[in-house]
Amino acid sequence: MKLPPPSAAFLDYAEDHGPVVTEFDQFTQVISLPALIAASGRARSFKEHVNSRGKEFLSAGCHYIENNVTDAQAAQSDEGFCFTIFDVVPFQLIDIFSLALSAPSFFAEIGDSKLEDLGRVRAREKPAGYGFFRKNPEEALLVRSELAYPLCPVREEAALYFTGLALDAIWSHELSHAFMGHLDYASENLGVRALNELPDENGSLRQMPLEAEADRFSAQTILQGSFGSTPYLPLNLRGLPVESRVKAAFVTSAVLTWFWAYLQRIDRTFDGFDPYERGGHPPPLARLHLAFEGNRDFLKLLGWKTSSIEELTLQAMQELENLASSKDWFAILHPETVFSEKGRQFNKDIKEIMGHEFRQMHQELETYRYQPKDK
Repeated sequence: MKLPPPSAAFLDYAEDHGPVVTEFDQFTQVISLPALIAASGRARSFKEHVNSRGKEFLSAGCHYIENNVTDAQAAQSDEGFCFTIFDVVPFQLIDIFSLALSAPSFFAEIGDSKLEDLGRVRAREKPAGYGFFRKNPEEALLVRSELAYPLCPVREEAALYFTGLALDAIWSHELSHAFMGHLDYASENLGVRALNELPDENGSLRQMPLEAEADRFSAQTILQGSFGSTPYLPLNLRGLPVESRVKAAFVTSAVLTWFWAYLQRIDRTFDGFDPYERGGHPPPLARLHLAFEGNRDFLKLLGWKTSSIEELTLQAMQELENLASSKDWFAILHPETVFSEKGRQFNKDIKEIMGHEFRQMHQELETYRYQPKDK
């Protein structure tokens, strides 16, 4: 598929952040490009949906930007929406999921987990993503020497699938900011064009409910993709049972929680700091809870039985426990911490604060909504 070139509006926005990536090397084609194709198609679908309801939805550009920063952004200009993922992120994600699938206990039903050696995972000293800060698109990436890649070929392909899921989730999160009217609201009421710009000392709290909505939308989007074909699902995994693919969506949402918290050093789980002191996103633990809740609600809408949802949730939690046990970097994901009584209370407190903030912005926000109102 040939993707359209960046628009003038997008290039103007990207100028401060780095060059737009328009050339993809062989390795990047199987990591970055499929998720970008999915994001571009979803942006077109949103535009058609919104325009059919008599509202104007600006043109949307989705592109990677060459930058050494772990970040993704949604912004609005007078001429269109600009969605970006900095191109170091896909390489960090493939490293994370390659490491995870090198652990024999993680998703043991995929490929031949007996080929994996847990000692290789435990021996990994540097954090996931350490080696993938590309200086230019032509720079060679020594995949075999720098990745703790799975020894089973099918599990190696599964790492690409999980990476595709994660990138799709990130793209969906950013796209939803436009689709649900967040960018219009922020532009008119907060005076910012990008949601990572804090308008004043209270801005982060006012944006937190918007980020929570985008998280929920993102988690449900990749869950929905479990029931159909996606451009980043390798041929060898087309026969993967839908239950495993749904479980993969749950687990991917959780790993992304860890990804942003760990690599950006923004963990505000139980470390004694005020979890609302900075940043527009909910704290990592709350983001994980909200993603799981959104997925469970979505499965209910699809007619899944409560017992089946509970069983799958427990399976997803077991995968997180397996991951946390195989490599202690992922300890924040251990269910004993995440879903403990203290964790649930923490999530309840966050939801009360976000609910208060949402009620304050609700009337203005509703005028920008592109989605049908909830019944």
